[in-house]
Amino acid sequence: MAIESCHWHSDRDTGLHCGRCSKPICVECMRQHPVGVRCKDCLVENRLPISQVSPAYIAKGTVAAVALGLVGMLALGTLLLIFPAAGFFFFILMTTLGFAIGEGVGFAVNHRKGRHYQYMAVGGVLLATAPIALISLFAFTPQALMDLIGIGIALSVAWQRRAI
Repeated sequence: MAIESCHWHSDRDTGLHCGRCSKPICVECMRQHPVGVRCKDCLVENRLPISQVSPAYIAKGTVAAVALGLVGMLALGTLLLIFPAAGFFFFILMTTLGFAIGEGVGFAVNHRKGRHYQYMAVGGVLLATAPIALISLFAFTPQALMDLIGIGIALSVAWQRRAI
């Protein structure tokens, strides 16, 4: 193996080469990469594909969050009319709502995860629970407090479903 000079530092001899472009590199210029050593030019810190954001995925996720939020609003309204004193069932319902909207947004964006998708899922839950939240914010009753806690549970579950 011949000793060559570093591509960037001609005064430094090296036996190392970039694993991608094969340029000779010195110890100062080498960068660790999951598949070996790379030079400064070839080191591209790619984000995980699961967390990449594109305008198409933002549009798909937003449409899914709004659609699921509206469907969730109708379903919540119907279920709470049938069972007005839902009790513990309300917390199960809110957990299911958060899970469904979080996973629905994930399905629409090819199961990608990350902060943008978390915001979409939370937006869908806020849309679905808006009537309950508005009524509960202005009613100072124990039931209103339980409603807000249930909404918090739904928001938390939706947020976690899209977390990395």
